[in-house]
Amino acid sequence: MEIIFIRHAEKEEIGEDPYLTKRGIKQAKYLANRLQKEKFNEFYCSDMNRTKQTSEIVSKKIKMKPKIVESLNEFKSEVLKKDKSKWNREEKKHYNELISFLKRISKKGNDKKSILIIAHGITNRVILSYFLGLSLKEIVTFRQSEAGVNTIYWIEKFKNWRLNLWNDNHHVPSNLRHD
Repeated sequence: MEIIFIRHAEKEEIGEDPYLTKRGIKQAKYLANRLQKEKFNEFYCSDMNRTKQTSEIVSKKIKMKPKIVESLNEFKSEVLKKDKSKWNREEKKHYNELISFLKRISKKGNDKKSILIIAHGITNRVILSYFLGLSLKEIVTFRQSEAGVNTIYWIEKFKNWRLNLWNDNHHVPSNLRHD
């Protein structure tokens, strides 16, 4: 099994649930072009405008509609920096729902399938933390660029997940990146 999880393209800096900028729309189109030759068995995105908009652009190229999963919605970085015992009820619920979702989609790691997820920078760090057994406090420092691609895969021989790509955004022209 391979799981490809991607950060949405550039968002506006206003509002609780912003849409993509014009630059973000261009980034999403380059992302879609990169993914168009891939074959996915499942496609998920968060319930936030920026991921739904990125997913819509990708969807047209890969000819597959995403399933919206609220547990993929963004986390606040402050949450990951504090001890889990100090999280409030809503933060714990969000985290537990995400972990339940990840367990469900990855139940049979040795299945020959490819799963696409379009989510958020911090959510993607939580995903990486879960699959690779990394500390949430340490994972906060992993940078995630707009439209950055991450992939992990299951290796049956060792019965664990391996990181293949982190934050690969070579498909986005340098003039559209914030490197």
